[in-house]
Amino acid sequence: TVHLMGNTPQESRTLKLIAIEFSRFVMKKAIFSIALAAATATLGASSALAHNAFGNEHFQCHATLTAVNPNAQITLRSGPGTDYSSLGYGLVGDEVAVLTVAPPEMDYEIDRFGYGWYRVGFDESGAKGWIREDLLNVTCDPIYD
Repeated sequence: TVHLMGNTPQESRTLKLIAIEFSRFVMKKAIFSIALAAATATLGASSALAHNAFGNEHFQCHATLTAVNPNAQITLRSGPGTDYSSLGYGLVGDEVAVLTVAPPEMDYEIDRFGYGWYRVGFDESGAKGWIREDLLNVTCDPIYD
């Protein structure tokens, strides 16, 4: 157990929130790693990780863009956060691949505000970038050749 102490109650609360977000991040990566390991064991490494329009990058998960507003334009960014430039946008319902360069880990980062971001690729256009996780409905089913 790690006890986090700040100089003020506000600092202590902030440190606790950071610790909670980090724990969530570690758990998500662990869950994905277990799912990918199971798929790889079942299908063999070459079948479990697909790579087509994205060169040497792999994907084992797909996602659908989602938002409260069904007409929303969801920004594709050059990095994991709103500080990064816009590369374009997708529409609610668009399908993307969740990318990874080093399987079994997905390319996932948490920005300075605590939001999680996945690196994704659009199958049709080949565009790649980062989209915030709350705008994605991610599914990690095995991919068959």
